[in-house]
Amino acid sequence: MRYEYLKFLKCPVTGEDLELEVYKENDGEILSGKLFSSQAEFQITNGIPRFVKDEGYSDNFGWQWNRWARVQFEDENVGRPMAGHTTKMFQAITELTSEKLKDKTILDIGCGPGRFIDISRNLGAKLVIAVDYSSAIDAAKDNFKDTTGIFFVQGDALNLPFKKELFDFAYSIGVLHHTPSPIKGVQEASRVLRQGGEFAISVYKKGGYYDFITVQMWRKIFKGVWPLFGHRLPYLYAQFFGRINYYIRRISRLLSLPIRFVFPSVTLPDVRWSVLDTFDSVTPSYQSAHTVYEVYSWFKESGFSEMRVAAWENIIGRK
Repeated sequence: MRYEYLKFLKCPVTGEDLELEVYKENDGEILSGKLFSSQAEFQITNGIPRFVKDEGYSDNFGWQWNRWARVQFEDENVGRPMAGHTTKMFQAITELTSEKLKDKTILDIGCGPGRFIDISRNLGAKLVIAVDYSSAIDAAKDNFKDTTGIFFVQGDALNLPFKKELFDFAYSIGVLHHTPSPIKGVQEASRVLRQGGEFAISVYKKGGYYDFITVQMWRKIFKGVWPLFGHRLPYLYAQFFGRINYYIRRISRLLSLPIRFVFPSVTLPDVRWSVLDTFDSVTPSYQSAHTVYEVYSWFKESGFSEMRVAAWENIIGRK
């Protein structure tokens, strides 16, 4: 965390400006210290201000993104089957271009290890502020340890530790459906956007794979045993069924359907992505699916206007 980023922050408990006490710094970056208000204090460790006490319901994502920290990055997929996928996905969902992002300040809500930070920076964003509830934020910081213009924050998407009307653009891709109240995330995005700023969201669709009965069944099973076994059982599940269904489907899609009905998995052109996305689909504490109309209503209730449906039936709104 750099000193100049303090101006963006507020206490998520009281709404006050935060005071800063530095324990250790290096070349203008605060490596450790604390932020505090009249009623709360928050630690800074590894250069990251921490506005949550622990990972809470997101600990599966912390493990996941530290384990597969770079699988979905473009530079890890050159010449592979998923080359260009992250860039295409980002631009289709957000409709952001280099012309729109040049010299802008943007917010990545639920950044994970940072694959969309990478695209935003490559498209010319001046500053990306990246927030994640889980320890994936540490994986993200490590992925960009030699990159300037990124501010990493561990915090809650439903109670962002930022002052109002800061950002030119914000996006949340594949995140808010993993929270207790996605609409609160949309309301928070509206609060921190400048007038005229845009917010893009992507959530799981009602009736899709992530809403399928056996996906939800396995998710509940692994959630129930997580306190005893942690990541181990779903990791073994993802490695086995993510791989076996990947190879069977390459032989015959029809042959794979009965197995995938009982033991669901994501099958993508790259087996690494298949394993990762299978683990991702059966481990979250929260996993909801929504219609376009429902997401549209969140935007309307949160004060957005000029909503439009982008690619993959995602919503973009202007404040």
